[in-house]
Amino acid sequence: MNLKGMAMSMSDVTILGDRVRLRPLREADLPLRVRWYNDPDVRKTLTVTERFELDKTRRWFRAIQSDPRRVDFFVESADGAPMGVTGLLHRDAVHATAECFCVIGEKGFWGGGLGTEIHSVLLAWAFERLQLEKIWAIIRTNNPAIFRVVQKLGFQIEGTLRRELRLEGQRQDVYRIGLLREEFVPTHSRYEVIE
Repeated sequence: MNLKGMAMSMSDVTILGDRVRLRPLREADLPLRVRWYNDPDVRKTLTVTERFELDKTRRWFRAIQSDPRRVDFFVESADGAPMGVTGLLHRDAVHATAECFCVIGEKGFWGGGLGTEIHSVLLAWAFERLQLEKIWAIIRTNNPAIFRVVQKLGFQIEGTLRRELRLEGQRQDVYRIGLLREEFVPTHSRYEVIE
């Protein structure tokens, strides 16, 4: 199957975990995404630097609809409460790799292992259904919460990108982390896919 065909078949995929649901990101979700990405506490966990604006985010959303290299999910609790966003970027069909991201924007859901479950079901789906061999991410070196999550799942630090980003007015290091299929330690092995 070519990458373009894969992207089309994933546009309606929903992934259910025990306590979370990953469904396709919709245009109606964008005001929440903008609010989350602009929240100062949430921004301290991100590697993005620009402030988000709704009109620009709507244009971005329309542009990514035809991008076969990415899949964006809106994350909800099992009872439907909005939590955040997650997904895969830079999917490479030749090398079977992708970058993952996860933002829990609703701070009431911080702690309690939900970030681990979100990552676990996303990664299990990506390795099993998309047949990826490696998933990587860029994380801030000063974010111990995400570091604990990715370590539980088997990610390894592949390198430190020194003074890579200007965040909060200062140059900061970030880690490039990677996870090979055979290194993955699923913390939440049960998930269901609805297509």
